[in-house]
Amino acid sequence: MNEDMEFFNRFSHMYLHGFKNLADMFAEPATEHGITLDEFYILYDIAEAKGKIRLMDIAETHGVTRSAISRLIGRLLRKDYLYQEAEDHDRRNKVLKLTPEGARIEHVVFSELLQRNHEWRQLFSAAKQYQTLDLVEEFMDKFVNENAGKQSQQASYAEDKRAEA
Repeated sequence: MNEDMEFFNRFSHMYLHGFKNLADMFAEPATEHGITLDEFYILYDIAEAKGKIRLMDIAETHGVTRSAISRLIGRLLRKDYLYQEAEDHDRRNKVLKLTPEGARIEHVVFSELLQRNHEWRQLFSAAKQYQTLDLVEEFMDKFVNENAGKQSQQASYAEDKRAEA
């Protein structure tokens, strides 16, 4: 039981004082430009898309529901960073595109995030960074992603039931 308590206490400390601060520090370039990190990743996905990208494509990539991604995209539309264009063959399908200002914000934040990573690499080698990422990915795959998949399926089921009502 001692080992369980030690792990719990260390994990709690890391969560309260590490993960939250790390997330805030990584998100800082985006927040300095008036967007969230999640909003930046939407802009990034659209900028990097090799073809047409729709709301559902982004929802799938981000592992969230359509309604959750709709709220984020709505904010980006209101900020005039995105626009939607109806497809010729099916006007109900909307393709997402960056406005010139959206492309500028995406580029600036992306550049700042790359610079921040470069600075981190000076203090924490690339090999250590990848080793840490590998370990966290393994942990996520075994514990978090399995549960997230179950929750996402439950959320989708609940959304489907509300739509039917």
